[in-house]
Amino acid sequence: MDSIQLPRPIFNFQASSVAHHWEIGCFPLRGREVLCIDQNGCCFLFDGDTRNAVTMPGLCQPKRFPLSLFVPSTGVDNDSGSLFIMESVVKPESTSSGPRSDQFEAFVYRTPSPRRHLSSTCQSLPPPPFVRDPKFSNIRTKITSYAVVSGGSEMCISVEGAGTYCMDTVKHTWRHVGEWILPFNGKVEYVPELKLWFGLSAKTNHLAATDLSAMDDDCFQQPELLKTWMELSPPKNWWDLSNSHLVSLGSGRFCIARFFYTRHLMGYYYDQIVDNRFVVLTGVDVVPCVHDTSSGIANGGTGDLRMIKYESKLHVPNGSGEIERVF
Repeated sequence: MDSIQLPRPIFNFQASSVAHHWEIGCFPLRGREVLCIDQNGCCFLFDGDTRNAVTMPGLCQPKRFPLSLFVPSTGVDNDSGSLFIMESVVKPESTSSGPRSDQFEAFVYRTPSPRRHLSSTCQSLPPPPFVRDPKFSNIRTKITSYAVVSGGSEMCISVEGAGTYCMDTVKHTWRHVGEWILPFNGKVEYVPELKLWFGLSAKTNHLAATDLSAMDDDCFQQPELLKTWMELSPPKNWWDLSNSHLVSLGSGRFCIARFFYTRHLMGYYYDQIVDNRFVVLTGVDVVPCVHDTSSGIANGGTGDLRMIKYESKLHVPNGSGEIERVF
Protein backbone atom coordinates (compact mmCIF):
# COMPACT_ATOMS: atom_id res chain seq x y z
CA MET A 1 0.00 0.00 0.00
CA ASP A 2 1.41 3.38 -1.02
CA SER A 3 1.94 6.03 1.65
CA ILE A 4 0.94 9.68 1.39
CA GLN A 5 1.98 12.80 3.28
CA LEU A 6 -0.15 15.80 4.06
CA PRO A 7 0.51 18.90 1.94
CA ARG A 8 1.41 22.19 3.56
CA PRO A 9 -1.65 23.60 5.35
CA ILE A 10 -3.46 26.49 3.67
CA PHE A 11 -4.74 27.74 7.01
CA ASN A 12 -3.88 27.25 10.71
CA PHE A 13 -6.14 27.90 13.67
CA GLN A 14 -6.34 26.81 17.29
CA ALA A 15 -8.91 27.11 20.06
CA SER A 16 -8.10 29.01 23.23
CA SER A 17 -7.12 26.71 26.07
CA VAL A 18 -9.50 26.10 28.98
CA ALA A 19 -8.04 24.10 31.86
CA HIS A 20 -5.30 22.86 29.49
CA HIS A 21 -7.92 21.52 27.10
CA TRP A 22 -8.77 22.73 23.63
CA GLU A 23 -10.68 21.21 20.77
CA ILE A 24 -12.15 22.33 17.45
CA GLY A 25 -14.93 20.56 15.58
CA CYS A 26 -15.32 21.11 11.84
CA PHE A 27 -18.76 20.85 10.26
CA PRO A 28 -19.13 21.03 6.45
CA LEU A 29 -21.70 23.34 4.90
CA ARG A 30 -22.19 23.89 1.16
CA GLY A 31 -19.23 23.45 -1.21
CA ARG A 32 -15.94 24.03 0.60
CA GLU A 33 -17.36 26.08 3.45
CA VAL A 34 -16.76 24.72 6.94
CA LEU A 35 -18.12 25.93 10.26
CA CYS A 36 -15.48 25.54 12.98
CA ILE A 37 -16.59 25.41 16.63
CA ASP A 38 -14.33 25.18 19.67
CA GLN A 39 -15.06 23.67 23.08
CA ASN A 40 -16.51 27.00 24.28
CA GLY A 41 -19.05 27.18 21.45
CA CYS A 42 -17.19 29.99 19.64
CA CYS A 43 -17.67 29.78 15.85
CA PHE A 44 -16.03 30.95 12.67
CA LEU A 45 -16.75 30.17 9.03
CA PHE A 46 -13.86 29.09 6.81
CA ASP A 47 -14.06 29.09 3.00
CA GLY A 48 -11.56 26.69 1.42
CA ASP A 49 -11.78 28.43 -1.96
CA THR A 50 -11.19 32.01 -0.85
CA ARG A 51 -9.21 31.01 2.28
CA ASN A 52 -11.15 33.54 4.27
CA ALA A 53 -12.30 33.10 7.85
CA VAL A 54 -15.23 35.06 9.31
CA THR A 55 -16.30 35.06 12.95
CA MET A 56 -19.88 33.94 13.52
CA PRO A 57 -22.33 34.02 16.44
CA GLY A 58 -21.53 31.40 19.07
CA LEU A 59 -23.68 28.42 19.94
CA CYS A 60 -26.35 28.77 22.59
CA GLN A 61 -24.49 26.08 24.54
CA PRO A 62 -21.11 24.38 23.88
CA LYS A 63 -21.37 20.76 22.73
CA ARG A 64 -19.25 17.94 24.14
CA PHE A 65 -19.61 15.36 21.33
CA PRO A 66 -21.41 17.18 18.52
CA LEU A 67 -22.60 15.90 15.17
CA SER A 68 -24.22 17.86 12.36
CA LEU A 69 -26.47 17.73 9.31
CA PHE A 70 -26.57 20.47 6.68
CA VAL A 71 -29.85 21.16 4.86
CA PRO A 72 -29.60 23.67 1.97
CA SER A 73 -32.35 26.20 1.46
CA THR A 74 -34.60 26.03 -1.58
CA GLY A 75 -35.87 28.75 -3.89
CA VAL A 76 -34.25 32.18 -4.09
CA ASP A 77 -31.98 31.48 -1.09
CA ASN A 78 -30.48 28.27 -2.46
CA ASP A 79 -26.99 29.49 -1.52
CA SER A 80 -28.00 29.48 2.13
CA GLY A 81 -29.07 26.76 4.52
CA SER A 82 -29.35 25.40 8.04
CA LEU A 83 -26.75 23.40 9.92
CA PHE A 84 -28.38 21.28 12.62
CA ILE A 85 -25.95 20.61 15.46
CA MET A 86 -26.75 17.97 18.07
CA GLU A 87 -25.12 16.26 21.02
CA SER A 88 -24.40 12.68 19.97
CA VAL A 89 -24.57 11.52 23.60
CA VAL A 90 -27.86 12.97 24.82
CA LYS A 91 -28.50 13.58 28.50
CA PRO A 92 -32.07 13.38 29.87
CA GLU A 93 -33.99 16.56 30.68
CA SER A 94 -36.90 17.26 33.00
CA THR A 95 -40.35 17.98 31.61
CA SER A 96 -40.17 21.47 33.18
CA SER A 97 -37.08 22.46 31.15
CA GLY A 98 -39.06 24.61 28.72
CA PRO A 99 -40.00 24.09 25.06
CA ARG A 100 -36.41 24.15 23.73
CA SER A 101 -33.18 22.31 24.47
CA ASP A 102 -29.57 23.51 24.21
CA GLN A 103 -28.57 20.00 23.12
CA PHE A 104 -30.17 20.58 19.71
CA GLU A 105 -29.51 23.77 17.74
CA ALA A 106 -30.00 25.18 14.26
CA PHE A 107 -27.32 27.39 12.76
CA VAL A 108 -29.06 29.32 9.96
CA TYR A 109 -26.87 31.30 7.60
CA ARG A 110 -27.17 33.27 4.36
CA THR A 111 -24.16 33.60 2.08
CA PRO A 112 -23.17 37.07 0.87
CA SER A 113 -24.34 38.41 -2.47
CA PRO A 114 -24.21 41.80 -4.25
CA ARG A 115 -27.41 42.70 -2.39
CA ARG A 116 -26.63 41.40 1.11
CA HIS A 117 -23.89 40.64 3.61
CA LEU A 118 -23.13 37.30 5.23
CA SER A 119 -25.59 36.79 8.08
CA SER A 120 -26.34 33.99 10.52
CA THR A 121 -28.40 33.17 13.58
CA CYS A 122 -28.26 30.32 16.06
CA GLN A 123 -31.31 29.04 17.90
CA SER A 124 -32.14 26.21 20.28
CA LEU A 125 -34.61 23.58 19.09
CA PRO A 126 -37.27 21.44 20.73
CA PRO A 127 -35.76 18.09 21.76
CA PRO A 128 -37.05 14.76 20.45
CA PRO A 129 -39.64 13.20 22.80
CA PHE A 130 -37.34 10.60 24.37
CA VAL A 131 -35.13 13.32 25.93
CA ARG A 132 -37.87 14.18 28.45
CA ASP A 133 -39.48 10.76 28.69
CA PRO A 134 -39.34 9.56 32.34
CA LYS A 135 -38.39 6.12 31.01
CA PHE A 136 -34.99 7.57 30.01
CA SER A 137 -34.53 9.86 33.03
CA ASN A 138 -31.45 7.98 34.25
CA ILE A 139 -30.01 7.03 30.87
CA ARG A 140 -27.64 8.86 28.55
CA THR A 141 -28.74 7.80 25.09
CA LYS A 142 -26.54 7.86 21.99
CA ILE A 143 -27.40 8.86 18.44
CA THR A 144 -26.02 5.99 16.36
CA SER A 145 -26.90 7.21 12.85
CA TYR A 146 -28.43 10.26 11.20
CA ALA A 147 -29.50 11.42 7.74
CA VAL A 148 -31.40 14.01 5.72
CA VAL A 149 -34.57 12.47 4.26
CA SER A 150 -37.82 13.43 2.51
CA GLY A 151 -36.06 15.69 0.02
CA GLY A 152 -34.50 17.81 2.77
CA SER A 153 -37.78 18.51 4.56
CA GLU A 154 -36.82 16.22 7.45
CA MET A 155 -33.75 15.04 9.28
CA CYS A 156 -33.70 11.59 10.81
CA ILE A 157 -31.86 10.29 13.88
CA SER A 158 -31.64 6.78 15.28
CA VAL A 159 -31.09 6.48 19.02
CA GLU A 160 -29.81 3.47 20.91
CA GLY A 161 -32.70 2.07 22.96
CA ALA A 162 -35.17 4.78 21.93
CA GLY A 163 -35.83 4.15 18.23
CA THR A 164 -35.88 6.45 15.22
CA TYR A 165 -37.21 10.02 15.03
CA CYS A 166 -37.68 12.57 12.26
CA MET A 167 -37.73 16.36 12.64
CA ASP A 168 -39.37 18.77 10.22
CA THR A 169 -36.50 21.07 9.20
CA VAL A 170 -38.83 24.08 8.85
CA LYS A 171 -41.41 23.64 11.63
CA HIS A 172 -38.91 21.97 14.01
CA THR A 173 -41.47 19.39 15.13
CA TRP A 174 -40.53 15.78 15.91
CA ARG A 175 -42.31 12.50 15.20
CA HIS A 176 -41.50 8.96 16.33
CA VAL A 177 -41.01 6.74 13.27
CA GLY A 178 -40.48 3.40 15.03
CA GLU A 179 -38.78 1.49 17.84
CA TRP A 180 -36.14 0.23 15.40
CA ILE A 181 -32.93 2.01 14.38
CA LEU A 182 -31.28 2.51 11.01
CA PRO A 183 -28.81 -0.27 10.08
CA PHE A 184 -25.86 2.16 9.94
CA ASN A 185 -23.20 3.74 12.09
CA GLY A 186 -22.66 7.48 11.71
CA LYS A 187 -23.82 9.78 8.95
CA VAL A 188 -25.90 8.41 6.07
CA GLU A 189 -25.54 10.13 2.68
CA TYR A 190 -28.18 10.44 -0.04
CA VAL A 191 -27.07 10.01 -3.67
CA PRO A 192 -29.77 11.50 -5.95
CA GLU A 193 -28.30 9.88 -9.10
CA LEU A 194 -28.91 6.43 -7.58
CA LYS A 195 -31.96 7.40 -5.47
CA LEU A 196 -30.47 5.56 -2.48
CA TRP A 197 -28.87 6.31 0.88
CA PHE A 198 -25.34 5.08 1.68
CA GLY A 199 -23.53 4.58 4.96
CA LEU A 200 -21.32 2.20 6.93
CA SER A 201 -23.16 -0.92 8.06
CA ALA A 202 -23.74 -1.23 11.81
CA LYS A 203 -23.01 -4.97 11.60
CA THR A 204 -19.98 -5.20 9.32
CA ASN A 205 -18.76 -1.58 9.06
CA HIS A 206 -18.75 -2.06 5.27
CA LEU A 207 -20.19 0.42 2.78
CA ALA A 208 -23.91 -0.31 2.38
CA ALA A 209 -26.99 1.03 0.60
CA THR A 210 -30.67 1.25 1.51
CA ASP A 211 -33.86 3.04 0.43
CA LEU A 212 -35.31 5.63 2.84
CA SER A 213 -37.60 7.31 0.31
CA ALA A 214 -40.74 6.16 2.15
CA MET A 215 -39.59 7.46 5.54
CA ASP A 216 -42.52 9.91 5.59
CA ASP A 217 -44.97 6.98 5.41
CA ASP A 218 -46.53 6.25 8.83
CA CYS A 219 -46.32 2.52 8.08
CA PHE A 220 -42.61 2.61 7.20
CA GLN A 221 -40.78 -0.39 8.66
CA GLN A 222 -37.13 -0.84 9.55
CA PRO A 223 -35.19 -0.58 6.27
CA GLU A 224 -33.07 -3.46 5.09
CA LEU A 225 -29.67 -3.11 3.48
CA LEU A 226 -29.92 -3.67 -0.27
CA LYS A 227 -26.25 -4.38 -0.74
CA THR A 228 -22.90 -4.13 1.04
CA TRP A 229 -19.36 -3.86 -0.28
CA MET A 230 -16.01 -4.44 1.43
CA GLU A 231 -13.33 -2.07 0.14
CA LEU A 232 -10.55 -3.04 2.56
CA SER A 233 -9.45 -6.27 4.25
CA PRO A 234 -6.96 -5.19 6.94
CA PRO A 235 -4.41 -7.58 8.47
CA LYS A 236 -5.35 -9.20 11.78
CA ASN A 237 -2.84 -7.12 13.73
CA TRP A 238 -4.47 -3.84 12.62
CA TRP A 239 -6.81 -2.76 15.41
CA ASP A 240 -9.57 -0.18 15.03
CA LEU A 241 -8.55 3.09 16.67
CA SER A 242 -11.80 5.03 16.19
CA ASN A 243 -14.95 5.07 14.06
CA SER A 244 -14.46 5.07 10.30
CA HIS A 245 -15.61 8.07 8.25
CA LEU A 246 -17.60 7.97 5.02
CA VAL A 247 -17.31 11.09 2.86
CA SER A 248 -19.56 11.61 -0.15
CA LEU A 249 -17.76 13.15 -3.13
CA GLY A 250 -20.92 13.33 -5.24
CA SER A 251 -22.54 11.10 -7.89
CA GLY A 252 -21.92 7.85 -5.97
CA ARG A 253 -18.24 8.50 -5.32
CA PHE A 254 -16.96 8.12 -1.77
CA CYS A 255 -13.81 8.33 0.28
CA ILE A 256 -13.68 5.90 3.21
CA ALA A 257 -11.26 6.77 6.01
CA ARG A 258 -10.37 4.01 8.45
CA PHE A 259 -8.28 4.63 11.57
CA PHE A 260 -6.01 1.87 12.88
CA TYR A 261 -3.17 1.17 15.26
CA THR A 262 -0.65 -1.62 15.69
CA ARG A 263 1.01 -2.57 18.97
CA HIS A 264 4.62 -3.65 19.44
CA LEU A 265 6.83 -4.59 22.36
CA MET A 266 10.03 -2.58 22.61
CA GLY A 267 12.97 -2.22 24.97
CA TYR A 268 15.77 -4.50 26.08
CA TYR A 269 13.34 -6.74 27.98
CA TYR A 270 10.46 -6.14 25.56
CA ASP A 271 8.53 -4.56 28.42
CA GLN A 272 7.55 -1.32 26.67
CA ILE A 273 4.32 -1.18 24.69
CA VAL A 274 4.38 1.12 21.66
CA ASP A 275 1.30 1.94 19.60
CA ASN A 276 1.64 3.05 15.99
CA ARG A 277 -1.37 4.99 14.67
CA PHE A 278 -2.23 5.45 11.00
CA VAL A 279 -5.11 6.13 8.60
CA VAL A 280 -6.10 4.36 5.38
CA LEU A 281 -7.99 6.36 2.74
CA THR A 282 -9.80 4.47 -0.02
CA GLY A 283 -11.71 5.90 -2.95
CA VAL A 284 -14.71 3.98 -4.32
CA ASP A 285 -17.37 4.58 -6.95
CA VAL A 286 -20.82 2.95 -6.78
CA VAL A 287 -22.38 2.64 -10.23
CA PRO A 288 -25.26 0.71 -11.85
CA CYS A 289 -24.34 -2.65 -13.31
CA VAL A 290 -23.89 -2.68 -17.08
CA HIS A 291 -26.32 -4.87 -19.03
CA ASP A 292 -25.28 -6.64 -22.21
CA THR A 293 -28.47 -6.37 -24.26
CA SER A 294 -26.94 -7.94 -27.36
CA SER A 295 -26.30 -11.27 -25.64
CA GLY A 296 -29.26 -11.08 -23.30
CA ILE A 297 -26.89 -11.43 -20.33
CA ALA A 298 -26.93 -8.82 -17.57
CA ASN A 299 -24.16 -8.19 -15.11
CA GLY A 300 -26.08 -8.49 -11.84
CA GLY A 301 -29.68 -7.73 -12.64
CA THR A 302 -32.08 -4.87 -13.03
CA GLY A 303 -31.36 -2.21 -10.45
CA ASP A 304 -28.13 -3.88 -9.27
CA LEU A 305 -25.14 -1.83 -8.25
CA ARG A 306 -21.44 -2.54 -8.24
CA MET A 307 -18.54 -0.90 -6.49
CA ILE A 308 -15.40 0.22 -8.31
CA LYS A 309 -12.51 0.30 -5.86
CA TYR A 310 -9.56 2.59 -6.40
CA GLU A 311 -6.21 2.65 -4.65
CA SER A 312 -5.93 2.74 -0.88
CA LYS A 313 -3.43 5.19 0.57
CA LEU A 314 -1.84 5.00 4.01
CA HIS A 315 -0.93 8.01 6.13
CA VAL A 316 1.38 7.68 9.14
CA PRO A 317 1.59 10.71 11.46
CA ASN A 318 4.85 12.65 11.32
CA GLY A 319 5.96 16.24 11.47
CA SER A 320 3.32 17.25 8.92
CA GLY A 321 0.47 16.39 11.28
CA GLU A 322 -2.05 13.65 11.98
CA ILE A 323 -5.41 13.01 10.31
CA GLU A 324 -8.17 12.86 12.92
CA ARG A 325 -11.24 13.55 10.81
CA VAL A 326 -12.13 13.47 7.13
CA PHE A 327 -15.14 15.38 5.72
